[in-house]
Amino acid sequence: MKQADRKNLYERALASLSGERPEGNQASASIPVSRYLSRTVFEQERDLLRRRPLPVAAASELSAAGDWLSLDCYDTPLLLVRQPDGTVRAFLNVCRHRGARVVPAGRGHGARSFVCPYHAWTYKPDGDLKGLPQDFGFPCLDRSRSGLRRLAVSERAGMIWLILDPDQADQDIDTHLDPLMTELETQDLAQPQGFASRSYLVKANWKLLVDGAFEAYHFKIAHRNTIAHMFTDNLQIVDEFDLNRRLYLLKANFDPASPPPRDRFQPRDYGNIIYYFFPNTTFLVQPDHTQFSTLEPLAPGLTRVHETTLLPQAPDSEKARSYWQANVDLYRRTLAEDYDLAESIQSGLASGANEALTFGTFEYSAPRFHRQLQQLLEQRQPHVVTV
Repeated sequence: MKQADRKNLYERALASLSGERPEGNQASASIPVSRYLSRTVFEQERDLLRRRPLPVAAASELSAAGDWLSLDCYDTPLLLVRQPDGTVRAFLNVCRHRGARVVPAGRGHGARSFVCPYHAWTYKPDGDLKGLPQDFGFPCLDRSRSGLRRLAVSERAGMIWLILDPDQADQDIDTHLDPLMTELETQDLAQPQGFASRSYLVKANWKLLVDGAFEAYHFKIAHRNTIAHMFTDNLQIVDEFDLNRRLYLLKANFDPASPPPRDRFQPRDYGNIIYYFFPNTTFLVQPDHTQFSTLEPLAPGLTRVHETTLLPQAPDSEKARSYWQANVDLYRRTLAEDYDLAESIQSGLASGANEALTFGTFEYSAPRFHRQLQQLLEQRQPHVVTV
């Protein structure tokens, strides 16, 4: 983070602890309950997400040339391959002959080719068609156009990002992520190691999980048994970078009566920095590591959460693994408190108790997210359902 940005956060933190609200004159707002329940809205959102950059794997999972990873994301079969020049290429894991999945789910090393199990059409690690049995039966085949469908891909902050729509293969992903991504990568995230990855289900709409990240109002109540004592009550400083945001949660160790030296202030030592990349991805920067999380909507009331802990280097001893695992466990206990409440909210949405969810002035960032999402949906589909 640049010195000017650190100074700015320092001054705003001091002002906030003196009673100046960081959200200024923001207005309260409400979000219709139907937006969390509608199947039509959900399908429109999924369609939008397929055309936005999505992080799908830790870059450290593909550490050497020939390493490959086959996985599914948003019901789309994917194949990621590390190339000899060190870059990663991403493809739809679908044979160009009759559409079978070329590579079964999993991972491997030293790939020289990928062979479709149906008719043995064979592809090079760069996705080009290498060969096919009895090729005389395809006299009009254009091999140059018969390789695996390529996807736009970028490797940033220790994660591999791609756009699932093959018609956007030439899209520049970085334009969606910068300049905030460049700042994030200064936080020891140039070449981090993935640790303790997991995926799990939460029985709630994905937007409820995003809502929870955009306010600190709940901390002293919802997290009273885990981390509430570590943070200043209901204080979050928000900076916007187009659709992306930096959220700063100030810790209780920032004493306004005896503040840290201004010129040596490091924000991550006195608070949690959350880097949010629209619409569904966060990096929670802590003093010595980062927690990554992204949300995959599966249904109006069901979300798959993908998590990875990003470490400055892979643990090289049992003591190091135990240390990092203890950090992961606390993070997961805290997040479980948030997600249990999201499931509680989801279970009551259709009851008729509320026509809309209410957000106070210090929760303004969540309604703003909803407005931005709605605007993009309307741009994508002029006749989008508004509820």
